[in-house]
Amino acid sequence: MEKIYITNQVKLEILNIGGLASTQPYNLNGFTPLFTLGYSNFPHCKILEDRLQSIAIQYNTGKLILPDSISEDLTVKQCIELVMM
Repeated sequence: MEKIYITNQVKLEILNIGGLASTQPYNLNGFTPLFTLGYSNFPHCKILEDRLQSIAIQYNTGKLILPDSISEDLTVKQCIELVMM
């Protein structure tokens, strides 16, 4: 159950930072690259990096997201794996 919640939380953050509607984040396909969601510049990636690290800390996943590890070429699934796998 917690994995599903964390996954949906990551998807919600991706949509919110990208400026997209986030009413049903669970419908976001894991193979969607971030650049198709509006992540074409550094500030969006940096904000997402900070939010993903916050999620990892909040849910005690033991993951550390290194600086500059988020780029617009990552997929949604890869972002989720950074937080909890």
